[in-house]
Amino acid sequence: MKTITGRFFICLVLLIIFSDAAAAQTSAETSEEIWPEVDVFVQVSPKVRLFFLGTVSRAKESKDAFEGQVGAHVDYLLNKNVSFRTGYRRGFSLGETDDTFSEHRLLVEQTFRLFPRGGFLLSDRNRVDLRWVSGKFSVRYRNRLTLEREFMIRDRSYTPYASIEAYYDSRFDTWNRNRYAFGIQWSLRRRGPLMKLLSARKNVVFDFYFMRQNDSRSQPNHVNALGVVTNLYF
Repeated sequence: MKTITGRFFICLVLLIIFSDAAAAQTSAETSEEIWPEVDVFVQVSPKVRLFFLGTVSRAKESKDAFEGQVGAHVDYLLNKNVSFRTGYRRGFSLGETDDTFSEHRLLVEQTFRLFPRGGFLLSDRNRVDLRWVSGKFSVRYRNRLTLEREFMIRDRSYTPYASIEAYYDSRFDTWNRNRYAFGIQWSLRRRGPLMKLLSARKNVVFDFYFMRQNDSRSQPNHVNALGVVTNLYF
């Protein structure tokens, strides 16, 4: 387990170094964005739940153009180490923009979890997106590693985390995008985010994060995003 955790941090550091080096060597624009999101989880049984998503993103440089996304999913919890998700998402443009966007997406994902020593949780999420972007079909594969650790402070749960993610897009036949993020989750109830996929107890979890995105096939090539997520568990 220590070896896995060590490799995760090595990969994270290397990703940051190479991403920042690439950013320094290009004059491509960097977009500063805000990503608010609301997620709703409804427990159907100990192993099955529904997940609904709504999010809107906006670049600070553009006050009138937004990009929205809504989605509905079903989660199946095989055990504490393995879970599955399938669902549908709809992406669309909002406001005044010259670059309209429309997407229908079917997704399937599997998440594997390990519990190294020291109270850490290491998650490996593999997702396949079947996408229809402006009527054109493509497939995208995403792999994300997340390391988190829950702390109890005055009967409240705080979970700092770090993640790295890589994208493969069939439209370009290449690994074109990577993301890294740092954030913290704050649970209103004593049972915190480390148990959120394993329990049906009602909860509210706030998630605040910074994300850096680098993409060799989009404009702008780089995005700095501040995210605020409200997770509601029923």
